[in-house]
Amino acid sequence: MRHFRKLLLRSQKGQSLVEFVLLLPVFIIILFGIIEFGRLWETMNVLTSAAREGARVAAVTSPNVAQATVAAQNVLSASNVQNVTISVSGPNAANEVIVTVSHNYTPITGSIIPGIGPFALSRSSTMYWEK
Repeated sequence: MRHFRKLLLRSQKGQSLVEFVLLLPVFIIILFGIIEFGRLWETMNVLTSAAREGARVAAVTSPNVAQATVAAQNVLSASNVQNVTISVSGPNAANEVIVTVSHNYTPITGSIIPGIGPFALSRSSTMYWEK
């Protein structure tokens, strides 16, 4: 009986290594998912801030499209977000100015996992135009 226990304990030496190797891909996928979600969340926050800043400038000017675009672009360049489309419209019938910021977000995991392509992100902000 003692001999059987020793044989059983000796055969389980590589069990931890095998379990680790089997779970490592799952851990890596979870890690990259967390990183990618964080990058996407940050990009959405930056786009929202840029749209809000552009709308604020447009609301207090005549609205000056160039100044509103520069204000939004300053927020984007401070966060190193590039290839962005900024559109300013208004004032409309309700005296509102609308700034829309659009961006094609490319995930870093797109090169590792095929099929994950760029996502079209768009955020807009509306403010009352102060005459």
